[in-house]
Amino acid sequence: MDLSVPTVTLAALLLGTARATGFVLLAPPFNSKTIPAPVKGAFALALSLLLSTQIAPTLPEITGGYLAVTAITEVVIGAALGFVVQVLFTAVQMAGDLIDITGGFSLQPAYDPLAMTQNSSVGRLHYLLAMTLLFTSGGHLLIVKGFATSYTGLPVGGNVPTDQLAAVIMTAFSMMFLAALQIAGPMVAVLLLSDVALALLSRAAPALNIFSFGFPVKILLTLTMLGLTFPLLPPALDALMEHAVRAMVSLRSG
Repeated sequence: MDLSVPTVTLAALLLGTARATGFVLLAPPFNSKTIPAPVKGAFALALSLLLSTQIAPTLPEITGGYLAVTAITEVVIGAALGFVVQVLFTAVQMAGDLIDITGGFSLQPAYDPLAMTQNSSVGRLHYLLAMTLLFTSGGHLLIVKGFATSYTGLPVGGNVPTDQLAAVIMTAFSMMFLAALQIAGPMVAVLLLSDVALALLSRAAPALNIFSFGFPVKILLTLTMLGLTFPLLPPALDALMEHAVRAMVSLRSG
């Protein structure tokens, strides 16, 4: 019984794993530190197995130098695609960080043992909630589909479209800031108005110790507004992930 595997199939598997590894390491929700490294590697290998039949017909004659150079290029492309998704996904956490700054929660940041950093409480809450919504809404499958479709515009062995990539990343950063302002804008406006109201109250009644009840009022107002604005997160996250998929599909190698 002949169990030999064609060289082109092995090359397609190797190069597909290279791009998938770069993507999984940076793209949410797969880049979470709660997912063990062996699981990420197995997931990247599974993606390459599914896409190997699509990759193999596009490969030219296989040589050792070609495999080395192309593998590095594929890792760069996969990491770039994952970075675009990560930038857009970070908009949700940035919205929480803006709320933390205006609501006073940033005075005591919480330690995140997964990221090994100190994060704001509301920002981390938004990030975890967005991660949960991504799985429950099937957004992770949409991201995987966008990654698989990227082979149409960026076939294996093609050049890295640096100009397009730079434009896509700049657009992603712009959308990240805009989406963060749209999500947190109403709450930030309300909290700023509460600061103005407390300032006027302190001027009207100087005998009152504003600092004694100003922070509890703002914390209560922040928590109340959070409960009212949480329903805005699912449609905002869906729009961000759709933009991320469009960005991945829009790239074309020269």
